[in-house]
Amino acid sequence: MSVRLELNDSERIHSYSKYYDLPMTPVPEEKMAILAKGPIDPSLALRIEDRNNLFRPGYLECETGYCIMEDGTGYLANHTFMPGVTREMFEWWFAWHSVEDLRYRIWDPEDHYYARNQNMERVLDASLPMRERTWGTQHVILEDIGGGADDLILNFEYPDKMGYEIEKVGSDLCASMMCANGHGPVPGKGVAAVMTHMIREVEGGIELRSRFWIGYQIIDGNPVKLVPDGIKIPEFVPQGLFAHNLKEFTHLAHILPLIYSEEKDNF
Repeated sequence: MSVRLELNDSERIHSYSKYYDLPMTPVPEEKMAILAKGPIDPSLALRIEDRNNLFRPGYLECETGYCIMEDGTGYLANHTFMPGVTREMFEWWFAWHSVEDLRYRIWDPEDHYYARNQNMERVLDASLPMRERTWGTQHVILEDIGGGADDLILNFEYPDKMGYEIEKVGSDLCASMMCANGHGPVPGKGVAAVMTHMIREVEGGIELRSRFWIGYQIIDGNPVKLVPDGIKIPEFVPQGLFAHNLKEFTHLAHILPLIYSEEKDNF
């Protein structure tokens, strides 16, 4: 069970420590119903080879759910409406939260421990557009997605390096995007995944469309399957990550406008 640890005196001095004490925002009932129902039909999932379909107008066949694909890999999708959130807030958050441990912890005080940017000179470079202060950086992360605290490496990349049509990022089809190859502390061991968070500006805020392809990495712009033929990732892996994603982004949608209004100039 997730546990919220007490902050020490050195953490309490931060102006944003008050957000750590907020109760977690409840996940909407309709999303909890999707989680309770179980996996979706894999035919409804977006294959990693078709990931540029995210740039199509409208919505894909399934925007929220998880499953095991026919090739044994895992998949999950989540659509989150974030009222009052802007593109600028979204891009700022991904850079800002990786500078100090507590910033990641206030995102999900029950499950997040730290996300440490390994390219601090880049994230603090005010000459770069805000989104590029995350693109090209590595985050070393400790978090709990249901099975206890796990170490994770996220290598955030420029979208074209991940095989996306980067010319569409910043358009009406995609206001912004954060994408990464994720793996354990020892590459080649444990579960790896490709992560994508893209947003579109909609009336009243933004909509976040998240996708994870578990058992893949993008290498030289192309998906490489790491799960051996005949082997399937256990269903609890995408299920646990799906539940965690529902929880963390529901809460972020609530707190981000508040944090941004107070901390946007505090890097």
